[in-house]
Amino acid sequence: MSAPATGYLLDTNVVLLATREAPASAAIEAQFGLRESFRPTICEVSVAEILSFGQSHKWGEKRQQLLRRMLTEFVVLPISDPRVHQCWAELHTFAKERGLPIYHDHNDIWIAALANVTGLTVLSTDKRAFAPLRGTKWLSVVVLDPITGDEIT
Repeated sequence: MSAPATGYLLDTNVVLLATREAPASAAIEAQFGLRESFRPTICEVSVAEILSFGQSHKWGEKRQQLLRRMLTEFVVLPISDPRVHQCWAELHTFAKERGLPIYHDHNDIWIAALANVTGLTVLSTDKRAFAPLRGTKWLSVVVLDPITGDEIT
């Protein structure tokens, strides 16, 4: 596991695993102690992504209720801080100049910029977007296997 963090910012795909009650979700929660020492944190952009995903995939009432309950348990961080805006612009430029896949996903850039400014570590199953940023100044990220919840190195 990566170095201990002061907290974790869950990427949208990690929250989606939880709404599916996937085995990987329980493994991730246990591995990172997500409910032991602090409340899980998500970006407000993830809230919109998940709501859209649920509507477009016509989630049933049980899954919608689970999501509503989960959203009350999360700390939802806004992206309105000017430092987040500046970081987004710099990261977007960095990714564009290097041809990184995250360049095409503005929501992931918001999540990365918020994590950078807050000092939180991103937990994500999106290896394509986030793995190229490991070891850079942009963020601390742990990329997880979506089936097992184990860290992908």
